[in-house]
Amino acid sequence: MKNKSSLIFTMVLTLLVVGALAAMVIMKQKDKAETDNVDTSTVDSTVNNNQGKGPVDTDKVDVKGQPMMGKKDAKVTVIEFGDFKCPACKYFDSNMKPELKKKYFDTGKANYYFIHTPFHAEQSILGGLAGETVLKNDPDKYWAFHDALFKLQTHNGSQDKWLTMSAVKKALKTAGVKDEAKIVDAIKANSEKAAVQKDIDLYQKHNITSTPTIIVNGKALADPMNIDAVSEAIDKALK
Repeated sequence: MKNKSSLIFTMVLTLLVVGALAAMVIMKQKDKAETDNVDTSTVDSTVNNNQGKGPVDTDKVDVKGQPMMGKKDAKVTVIEFGDFKCPACKYFDSNMKPELKKKYFDTGKANYYFIHTPFHAEQSILGGLAGETVLKNDPDKYWAFHDALFKLQTHNGSQDKWLTMSAVKKALKTAGVKDEAKIVDAIKANSEKAAVQKDIDLYQKHNITSTPTIIVNGKALADPMNIDAVSEAIDKALK
């Protein structure tokens, strides 16, 4: 009787384990399928190589059409080359940008531009496409979407396969975009691939090899993850 009970318990446990594994496989396949709905191959594949040549050239970066925070005619311009898959970029966005926004961008002392820099293959390109599509169709919600997508980044952000259409849809909902379905369709149709390609061309032109690269009035900062160093650079440019 005891052996029979043990056998039943073992069978039930095995079924539970198999069921759990099957569910995980299905979820992974679903996420992959949702990512695959966007043909990121239409964007120049050299984005994946991250091969900057020569020193970083940050003078006169063309920010026309890029998402901006602050006054357009501010004395100081801060530019970030960033990637939604980059953990350091998430740290900058979550822990440094709010303080800089309060002190400089909201007060009109400086403005801030974000240039999508998809260094981490297809999912980074998807993030760039999503960001550019929101900027085009619902520009007032861009920063809300930007922040929401960064918040969805997992612990191993650059390695985990988290940036799928499911994540994009969650960020769209959190941001409260006007027409989520329209934006999703536009992302899947690659309607803003030219804007993403423009960003890629920019980072290659200026030899950007790491994210985040933070530029203050044309000068790349040596220590972009230090809030005091960034503030000091802005204060110096304001003088």
